Amino acid sequence: MTLKKIVCLFLFLVLMVSVSSTVFGHSDSPTLLEDVNKDGVVNIQDLVLVAAAFGQPRDRSVLHDPDVNRDGVINILDLVRVSNRFGETVPDEHSTYHAIQEYIFDKSCVNSACHAAPRNVAGLNLTYTSSYEELIGQAPENRAALASGMKLVDPGNPENSFLLTKLIAPIAQEHGARMPFGSGVLHAGKIDAIRKWITAGAPQTGKIEDVSDLGVLRDPEETFVPPSAPPLGQGYQLHLPPYTIEPGTEREVFYATQIRDENGNLIEGDIFINGYEIFYPTGSHHFILYRLTDTAITEGILQAGVTPGIGVDPNHVFRELDPADPQALGNLGSHRFFVAGTQTEDFSFQFPEGVALRLPGDTLFDLNSHYINLLGTEPLIGEAYINIYTLPPEEVKHEAIEIFVSNTDINIPPGLTRVTKMDWYVEDELHLRGAPSDAVLNIITLTSHMHRHGELFEITRMSTNELLHRSIVYDNAPITFYNPPLMLNATDGLSFQCTHNNYDRDVPIEFGFTSEDEMCIIVGYYYLTTEAEMPEE
Repeated sequence: MTLKKIVCLFLFLVLMVSVSSTVFGHSDSPTLLEDVNKDGVVNIQDLVLVAAAFGQPRDRSVLHDPDVNRDGVINILDLVRVSNRFGETVPDEHSTYHAIQEYIFDKSCVNSACHAAPRNVAGLNLTYTSSYEELIGQAPENRAALASGMKLVDPGNPENSFLLTKLIAPIAQEHGARMPFGSGVLHAGKIDAIRKWITAGAPQTGKIEDVSDLGVLRDPEETFVPPSAPPLGQGYQLHLPPYTIEPGTEREVFYATQIRDENGNLIEGDIFINGYEIFYPTGSHHFILYRLTDTAITEGILQAGVTPGIGVDPNHVFRELDPADPQALGNLGSHRFFVAGTQTEDFSFQFPEGVALRLPGDTLFDLNSHYINLLGTEPLIGEAYINIYTLPPEEVKHEAIEIFVSNTDINIPPGLTRVTKMDWYVEDELHLRGAPSDAVLNIITLTSHMHRHGELFEITRMSTNELLHRSIVYDNAPITFYNPPLMLNATDGLSFQCTHNNYDRDVPIEFGFTSEDEMCIIVGYYYLTTEAEMPEE
């Protein structure tokens, strides 16, 4: 039987099975790569696109990419993936337009006094559900712009787009005031992103090449208001003090500190963390709260990388990551353990009722902050706060345990795409924790972390091959929450894989800590119960 006949037979069988057995509806998956033609639904047209390219190597320049699993070749695995998600739909939450909405419109334009109800100034509503239709090809209310034939957004023609005109100085008197009105100017990188988006045809879905990470671009007049600490008796606040990041650079620092009570004393006994909030000014790639071990202290980790002149207050001691020697600041599993973290500047997390992370009150914490100022023209000030909320010991039913699994076996030669795979076995985790063999992992959350060359991160359940988490973004990976928790016994585990590309460098990309290196990490939390507590199927 020829390859063409095999593919045609496969398409026929998939269509018959899918129509009879698939429940049509919305997917919980954050990214639907199986929607090859990007029309919002996985259907026969996507199967046809994969079949038409069957056996060919991946072409990264095509608009509709049939290499669904991003392994570099279009084959039966891609057909299977499309068939398994037949009929599902999902919004494109990782498009350039979505980033413009989140980091520009929502942040600077959408409020009740401007471009949102009830005022809708200039007849323009820029809220999430309305902005695209309100902008694309629409005539402006401004008489001078209307008379010259301008559109609010003229796809493919940024110079004829009134939206862009209103953001750039100097602005002609007949075009009114520069926007955003009364709230300063936008970062030049944001304006450049809008220009590139319009030039590319102002698509509603898909990523535009060379558009920077809008989430780390701080507008020139943006201010940061420190959060209040938790009420007395409900928790504590940790603070990573202000430090500088020069223009055209990025900087990753560590700052060691401990929790103290209202009298400035260390906390006696254990604390039980039931939730936390993390706040920092725009510009950060991530913030992570680690706990340091006795081994880290005895081996001099606190003296490694100390760099004077970083802090706004010279008395604050920061340790700076040296990309040439990242292990100088210690290794996960021996010198430090993950406690909390985020890539979102205003993040809140709550464990389930009765579940808490147990730590000694005198734990030495290491606050890790990574700021990016590559497109800035002025020094950037980085800073972070974390509010920790606690439970009384008598209210704790289960102790939470962190998941932080890193695959460091990464090597992507120039001009190629590589898939890095790793398995995480429940049996090994139970042995590591000294738990009985009949214990059950109750997973609360899963998320992932890559750097800018990461294209795809997927986590699946070993026993069923069920897709548990997927991300195609390095700068703000989705967090998958499980309520009720995802239960795994000793025979199960997690498999995860990262797809990285290396099309813009002439040297191999390997595991490392800078944005030019790569990572492949699972992050999450679980708690242990016994098999007797598992619900019946």
